[in-house]
Amino acid sequence: MSKPNVPVPVWLTSNETLAAACKDWLHEEFLALDTEFVRTTTFYPKAGLVQVASSKGCFLIDPLSISDWSAFTDVLQAESVTKVFHACLEDLEVCRQLTGAVPSPLADSQLAAAMVGLGASLGFQKIIAALLSIELDKEETRSNWLARPLTEEQVQYAVADVYYLRKIWPMLVGQLQQLQRTDWLAEDCARTVEEASETDVPGNYYRRVKLAWKLRPQEQHVLQQLVVWRELQARERDVPRNKIIDDNSLWNIARYKPKAKDQLNRSGLKPEMIRRDGNTVLAVMREAMEDEKDLWPAVLDKPLSPDAGQLLKDIKQIVVNRAEALNIPPEILARKKPLEALVRSGWKTGRYFLPDTLSGWRKNEIGDVLLAHLNQSASEPECS
Repeated sequence: MSKPNVPVPVWLTSNETLAAACKDWLHEEFLALDTEFVRTTTFYPKAGLVQVASSKGCFLIDPLSISDWSAFTDVLQAESVTKVFHACLEDLEVCRQLTGAVPSPLADSQLAAAMVGLGASLGFQKIIAALLSIELDKEETRSNWLARPLTEEQVQYAVADVYYLRKIWPMLVGQLQQLQRTDWLAEDCARTVEEASETDVPGNYYRRVKLAWKLRPQEQHVLQQLVVWRELQARERDVPRNKIIDDNSLWNIARYKPKAKDQLNRSGLKPEMIRRDGNTVLAVMREAMEDEKDLWPAVLDKPLSPDAGQLLKDIKQIVVNRAEALNIPPEILARKKPLEALVRSGWKTGRYFLPDTLSGWRKNEIGDVLLAHLNQSASEPECS
């Protein structure tokens, strides 16, 4: 296994130097990109570095020195330039935070690696070792990227990420083409861009709270309103959500509905949270309890019945078998939530429908097979 050997990067620390580089990047077929950020005490990521590798070299953009991102935004949105990331979700958030734009067209090397049979959710270090026999040091991952000057180790680490990403990308594209799976990647990455570009709906976040389905309909509405309030406060104060109130406490408040501040501690709230936000939390709860039923959200699904759960296990096994035949991870072919949505779509009626996430290439590879199995199960007496 070889040690990394990366080039000296070009630093872009002014609006003018960034704009000049972006002018050149608009002529590239693809760019390898990465971001480094800090997000330990804030809601939003604080960008510390943006790395770019082009055919002409490696570049480090200093976000602490840049005030005009318009030229870089043009690059991120240029249809002729593919933006290649590895495990891109957090990077997309950083790009959107800096520029207001989500990179498109997008390619994700982690997803590409899974689609060519290298494994599921592979870290960058493992992919580089597998394809280039180079051992990367990842010790700087959680270092302070807002510090200046950056250490030589940080710079080497940051450059290596895009330098080697640019080297492996043509290799992954070649394998995708050989397997006739380039459309798979394009479709999934386009969906990722679409989802990352969507406007957040805080009213849906309560669905993420564990065991929210156990609450009564009105209590689910109370939880929803409490979660909306917390979300807006976390963004306004730029702190992590649990620094406002954690999920368990919100669930307890929605379920047990304390009547006064001195009862909030039983819900799990810390004293400082009660002092700071206790009265507001109680007001949000009371107001939600007074809302008419037509303002309540649709009741959350309960866990599948034992019979439906067995059907879910059956189609999961079909997915596993098909994934083995394709030499890809089962979760690339179909994840649990879409499979559960598929079972729910027709459990009571016997008429099953594929969710959007099982459309496209997945419909051909697994969706139609699953529908056929479910329709056959629905026609059997024990499942009717």
